[in-house]
Amino acid sequence: MRPSSAVLLAVAAACGGTSGPPSIPSAAIDYVDGAVQPVLTRGTTIVIEGYGFGAVQGTGSVTFASGGTVGAPATIVDSGWSNFAVEVVVPDEAITGALVLTTDAGQRLERTVNVVAAVGLDPAALAWQARAGFPRAPVGVALAAAEFASEAGIATTLFAAGGAEPVGGDSSFAPEVGVHVSQATAGGGLTAWVRQVESSDAVANRSLPAPRAFAAAVVATRNNARLPLSTGVLYVIGGIDTAGRAQKTVFGADVTTTGVTSPFFSLEPLPFPVAGATAVVRRGSIYLIGGTDPAGQPLASVLVARITPSGQLDGWYHQPTIVHPRAYAGGAVLDQRALVLGGIEAAVAPGGGLDDLPPRLDDGDTNFVSRRSGFFVGAWGAAGTLLPQPRSQFAMLNVGTALLVVGGMYPGAATDDAETLAASYSGDSVGAFTGPVGIATIHGQGGGTLVGPAGATWREANGTPHGVVLGGMDLATRLRRTGVWGF
Repeated sequence: MRPSSAVLLAVAAACGGTSGPPSIPSAAIDYVDGAVQPVLTRGTTIVIEGYGFGAVQGTGSVTFASGGTVGAPATIVDSGWSNFAVEVVVPDEAITGALVLTTDAGQRLERTVNVVAAVGLDPAALAWQARAGFPRAPVGVALAAAEFASEAGIATTLFAAGGAEPVGGDSSFAPEVGVHVSQATAGGGLTAWVRQVESSDAVANRSLPAPRAFAAAVVATRNNARLPLSTGVLYVIGGIDTAGRAQKTVFGADVTTTGVTSPFFSLEPLPFPVAGATAVVRRGSIYLIGGTDPAGQPLASVLVARITPSGQLDGWYHQPTIVHPRAYAGGAVLDQRALVLGGIEAAVAPGGGLDDLPPRLDDGDTNFVSRRSGFFVGAWGAAGTLLPQPRSQFAMLNVGTALLVVGGMYPGAATDDAETLAASYSGDSVGAFTGPVGIATIHGQGGGTLVGPAGATWREANGTPHGVVLGGMDLATRLRRTGVWGF
């Protein structure tokens, strides 16, 4: 297993400096909301992790930078103060700058945080616009957006890994190794997609070590994980190989705002092969829910891996299983609640196919997740019927105040009568999906009736949400589409 540059630099830093035992502070902030320098949203509840905070709050307090000379005080959550963690609500007046935790003993601890406004997206006014087209293999692409926050603002880069060309029908695919990169521009635009170096020289190669399609992808940075450097790590999880069988590989590579900067290296593999799963990174942990096994049988599995400061994974932890096995479903991890919905619960070919059978699901499962440990506390429960019709193979986008479902297989998909649905949410409370929403659809602009598009979201420095969907199969023509659509 090849260590990332984050690993090597951390070791070098530990070996430097003066001789003698290190000076150990009596109190310190390690992470804020699971990250070194997080991007926080006003009005949300976060966790400050460290040690020496004091067993009781007493006169202790937490303040954020504000526009005035006095910091904005944060509300401490009930029973949210301990020696190792403090839970607070980000004030509405908070701005990017120093978060200050003052202990009852008078110690002042600081950590720089980035703060954005809670800007909502009005689904009714959603207008899809064509973005820079994807050059090849748009079916089963693993897509992730990475936010890199700095004093200059938030720079977002999109990474698209693997994918496949359909061969001999819509359920047989030839996976590939290519990795493409695009930068977000003001207003939600994208630069042209650039294919990363593909070389027989292992040191120079920036493509995947093996072909993969229908894998999951997430990116960790210092802004959403425990990475100490300004670089990040792209993780490509599971997926099918050239034989169409699910794999348990996990590949990682160092990334920056400009692209992939190291060869991909093998990380802690999954305990079993998975393809078509839902993956989310939240508070420094990766959540992998559902998917299919090598025979195409949907899984009820839930796995959690915590990202270490070196970019490695500390193992895949088995968590309570979801109520229904689900593949090609959608999911989100909100505050203290995880949600998975839709999908297929019967054996399917890679990608889920374009036929009415097997039947899809219209309900969801939900569970409580701890802010502090990142693990699930109890058993999953039924979330009830969330979708107006059974649906699978859609892109699910979290835009801060709403969840969007885009494309997919559902009754009526052939006439594209519900291309995009929306469910509003606040905290952990999610409403039912309704629609169609929007004033300019992908189908209405010649983008096709998309099944299986990949999706990703990000924010601008002022909190404005943006999102894209990429590729997919056109249900009307049963041909792949190279389109990228965003808002």
